[in-house]
Amino acid sequence: MKKFFGWCKRYVSIMSILVVGLVAYSLFWQENSIFKYQEYSQEIKELKEEIKIAKDTLEYYREMNRKLRTDPETMEREGRENFYMIGPDEDIYVFTN
Repeated sequence: MKKFFGWCKRYVSIMSILVVGLVAYSLFWQENSIFKYQEYSQEIKELKEEIKIAKDTLEYYREMNRKLRTDPETMEREGRENFYMIGPDEDIYVFTN
């Protein structure tokens, strides 16, 4: 044990201990730590996926809106399928699970 303390006294100074402590604090316990960086990176990936899904959905509805404004057949088909609209001489049957 004396050899270890002698080695520490010779090669380890208070300044080096403070520097190592400061670096460890900066890397692991601060707001900008490695763990927070990993957490934020994962959250960014998830949010980018959500943005991609939202853009795809937005594009689908923009295309559907354009078709509904310009194509009467699409308007009639969507009205019949989604709102159960019927013609004057038609019957409608709705099956649910």
